[in-house]
Amino acid sequence: MARTQTVSDDEIFTAARNVIARRGAHGFTLTDVAAEVGLSRAAVILRFKSTQALKVQLMIRMADAFIGLLDQLPTTPGGDSLLQVAAFIGRHLGDRKSVPSFFSNYAANMQEPELAEIEKRRGAALRDAILRVMPKTRIDREEAASAFSAHLTGTIMNFVAVEETDSVDFLVRRTKNWLLLAGIPFSAEFTGHTPAKIKPGKAQTVAVKQKSKPRVRRSSK
Repeated sequence: MARTQTVSDDEIFTAARNVIARRGAHGFTLTDVAAEVGLSRAAVILRFKSTQALKVQLMIRMADAFIGLLDQLPTTPGGDSLLQVAAFIGRHLGDRKSVPSFFSNYAANMQEPELAEIEKRRGAALRDAILRVMPKTRIDREEAASAFSAHLTGTIMNFVAVEETDSVDFLVRRTKNWLLLAGIPFSAEFTGHTPAKIKPGKAQTVAVKQKSKPRVRRSSK
């Protein structure tokens, strides 16, 4: 007998997520989801109508969860908060093997109007999170946020080609270099696994050293 009444929607969504992780967005089928969760394909269709309907609902749930976690990040502008964003992305990235499928699934989703809108909403939420904590720099805040987003994307792609195994440490370390380059202060001891607490209204510890101008001594007459 099919276990229709004993399998929750959450279990089906978990199975669907596992199938996408294993086979990618293009290889996603209701047959695989049904086999993963121990139901017949017909039982899954009774609940979700079609492969596309299940995929859309899954993506909405994943985007909502992603945005909900973004909303929990610190909102104090500064380098430490930007490091928190980098660590957050690192935690969602996983290991090096998951990076190619991440970009492949994103590209596949952007080809389907419904899924593309969900991806855009998730991307907009990430950009808003970056804008919230981007301090004043020599360039416009919007441009600074775009530069930081490009840094994150490039670092994620580079993660595939290096010997690193910890995506959080890798993104945090590279982001510290980016902050140094941009002249944005941050706590040198910050790590993505034990994030420093940021007190509202307090300046974040400076890890950027500026050269001071040499003092000129006045000669006494």
